Amino acid sequence: MLISEKLIDLDVEETDKSSLINHLIKLAENDNRLNDSEEFLKAVYTREAEISTSLGYQVAVPHGKTNAVKKPFICFAKSHKGIYWNKQLVHLIFLIGVPEEEKGNSYLTILASIARRIIDDQFRQHLLTTNDKKKIIEIIDPTEN
Repeated sequence: MLISEKLIDLDVEETDKSSLINHLIKLAENDNRLNDSEEFLKAVYTREAEISTSLGYQVAVPHGKTNAVKKPFICFAKSHKGIYWNKQLVHLIFLIGVPEEEKGNSYLTILASIARRIIDDQFRQHLLTTNDKKKIIEIIDPTEN
């Protein structure tokens, strides 16, 4: 299971990118998805330094591939106020973690799936308006039903 209720925060209070990433990493750590949260944080920031993970459409998808990840996961956060992500205001944030040895297929599949779906207004609208974590899981990963 890539996503669980423990990996979802539907009303984040964080107001900047760094504190939000740290918050989501803490969710992953608490759900036993990480071997080393500091190492994963470094991987996420290394990726972020290469190119912004703000994809437009009020969505950001920070991610990292490292052996600091025990098993693949997606954390999801919704910010009602919005957070500036490299000069773009985002409301929907997906943090993706994948172990280094799985970086090929599963990593690209997860990223491609989210990237394809965020251009769909209905997909984003459902995420923005739904306040039920079970429904969020169904929206993000319909195969988990």
